[in-house]
Amino acid sequence: MAQKILSSFGYGTKIFTSGVLPGRVVPSSVVGVMEQNGYDCSRKKASDVDIYCHQPWDYVITLCEEAKEVEGDFNKEVKNWKHFSFDDPFQHIYEDETELEHRISELYETMYRELYEFYRDELSEQLLPRCTCGANTYCRCE
Repeated sequence: MAQKILSSFGYGTKIFTSGVLPGRVVPSSVVGVMEQNGYDCSRKKASDVDIYCHQPWDYVITLCEEAKEVEGDFNKEVKNWKHFSFDDPFQHIYEDETELEHRISELYETMYRELYEFYRDELSEQLLPRCTCGANTYCRCE
């Protein structure tokens, strides 16, 4: 979910995703919520975080407590760490599939809001085009 959400905010970013439980297919309830919000992740599988641990990164973003534990696995330089503590809806027992979908939908809304705030406050300024004077698109040099 996070990769699709962050990728939708603007151009100029390369977003990669992995999980602490690699190889699993995205659950149909998540696919349904994402489709309702205009994203297709029906063929997505979680890749293993280990494939990313030996590369330099501008940001590594973790989304749950289990994922935060991988910080020590990164051998290369990571310029910025950002941690979100989102509740995993699959760690709970529900009466029916509708309740699970509702919780996933709530998670989507929370993730979208918090990731957008992060993008707006920390990432978007770095992605704006720069004038030689150092200003962004609002430069008055010319």
